[in-house]
Amino acid sequence: MHTLSAALTLLTSLALAAPAPVDVSARQVFEASFVFYGASPASYEQSFPTDDTVTAINNPLSVSSIQAIGGAVCTFFGADGSSTFIYGEQTVDVSPPQPQTSGICDSE
Repeated sequence: MHTLSAALTLLTSLALAAPAPVDVSARQVFEASFVFYGASPASYEQSFPTDDTVTAINNPLSVSSIQAIGGAVCTFFGADGSSTFIYGEQTVDVSPPQPQTSGICDSE
């Protein structure tokens, strides 16, 4: 009976323990690179910091797809209201094609 009581006490204290705080300042911030594709062969490349800051895109090309070079979690916003989410290394279509106005990235 003493063992059961000790086990229940241990489980209760573990359940009530607060998780350790995450030190967000220790996150690795890097520049994530992307290629923005329009009508062939038009394209441009731009890098974005992975620190959750909004970065302006000042290129009038109507973008139909975005290719991530390397891994990051990003969202890009278009002039006509599109929102394109990219996770990791992939190519994602922009629908409908439109100039991109800004992007925001994180490393996680």
